[in-house]
Amino acid sequence: MGVTGLIRKLALTVGITLLGLAAACGGDSGGGSSESGGLFPQRANVVGSVASADALEAIDLDLDQFLGMLSSNLQEEGEGFDKLFNIEQFRPGGLFGDISRVDIFGEITDSDDVDYFGLLLNGSFDEPALIAALESISDEKLVQRQHKGSNVYSPADDPDEFDLSVLNDSTFVIGSGGAVNEVIDIESGDADAASGPIIDTFHDLDGGLFALAIKVPQDLADGAELGSLLELGDLPISMDFISALEIVGVGGVLEDGSLGLTVTMDFTTEDAAESLEVFINGIVALAGGFLADFGTAGLLDGLKIDRDGSRLVIEIEIPLSDIPDIFGDLLSPASVESFTSDGRPPGTPDIRVIGAVIGEPVPISQDITHVPEGQRVDYSDAPPTSGQHWPATAPCGFYPDGLPDERVVHNLEHGNIVVSFNFTNPAQVTALRQVLDGVRQFDDWGVARSYDKIADGQVALAAWGQLHRMDGVRPWEIGPFFEAFAGVAGRERFEC
Repeated sequence: MGVTGLIRKLALTVGITLLGLAAACGGDSGGGSSESGGLFPQRANVVGSVASADALEAIDLDLDQFLGMLSSNLQEEGEGFDKLFNIEQFRPGGLFGDISRVDIFGEITDSDDVDYFGLLLNGSFDEPALIAALESISDEKLVQRQHKGSNVYSPADDPDEFDLSVLNDSTFVIGSGGAVNEVIDIESGDADAASGPIIDTFHDLDGGLFALAIKVPQDLADGAELGSLLELGDLPISMDFISALEIVGVGGVLEDGSLGLTVTMDFTTEDAAESLEVFINGIVALAGGFLADFGTAGLLDGLKIDRDGSRLVIEIEIPLSDIPDIFGDLLSPASVESFTSDGRPPGTPDIRVIGAVIGEPVPISQDITHVPEGQRVDYSDAPPTSGQHWPATAPCGFYPDGLPDERVVHNLEHGNIVVSFNFTNPAQVTALRQVLDGVRQFDDWGVARSYDKIADGQVALAAWGQLHRMDGVRPWEIGPFFEAFAGVAGRERFEC
């Protein structure tokens, strides 16, 4: 079983989370108890907990269709662990319909194997009846053995595939790779439960609807195809911060009719946390521009990103009434604009960028007429983003000796991006050139020029009516700016 196998099992947790949304009716989060996580084995580097509820009416979502999709994903492997579970069992009246909490744990290794995994269902269980029901569901005989006074069951035809056990009639545990034995060892007092930073992160987030903490394997990012995964392979974005990521936590709380999501990320260095902070700001701006639904994009305006040293905390509140539309947007291909092969939206699409994240809006000048070649214009901003300009534009390219404002303003009117830089350090000039060489729109839509009207060491990205300043060369900001505005901003749209 690879990471996709773990994802299928986490999909079950997502399904239970949706069921738990019913608790919002009274503003009570219905969170897990203080005992949540008390049986997590030390080996686990993925731990989580989900509160359960017994109603489905809190959100107006087509749960039959959505839960059917989850069931299909869970049963894709078609054998073993997945045969015992389907999402219907967690509906009210189902086999596990009255559980109070689900705890989840597992181990992700540097390889693509997830052989160690467990679920702890907290409720009230009749062991003989439960075992008989599971045998009926799976059409498979379960054999029994003893471990420290507890009954442990496993498939008769493959005892090593998974184990399950009922502890004190209140906790049902199922797992693989020896996980059940280790839970029993903790329950009997013969082993200590997991502790340390991952558990601290989990407890920081626990007490709401759900909490999940993951300790990232040291070499996991080295083999990850992040460019493909994030569809950012053509952007000149450094993903070095991924290798410095230690622990990720995600928590959700229901309060006052909203689902509050919190994501925490702990890094080995403050620089890595700062890099991701800037990266996320840029991606949020880019995503906000591409989303077709204004309501969904508007949620991003409430996104809060705070950094405390090497920890990054991201928070967002989602009204429960908006959740059906959000899921509809995420699952519908029609919700995302189609793009041409060079990354620019076809025609004249509606691109919206979240204000003050990538690009500050600048009022368009009232006078945008041509002036004779060589005539100087007094611009109110440096660099300008609109105004009078010369009749001819500059060809796309890198101009270390500079270009006049009057020339490049005409480029801006054509939808081009003008990168102005003031570097006394030649190494910074080289670094900027290398970054722009990797920006797919630069050859057709970009002009870069030396410019002494900004501070030394600064770069200014300009589009028609948009300006973004930065200190030094920040590829994670340059790429999204081109994505958002190249061939989009401007009264006329012509490649340079």
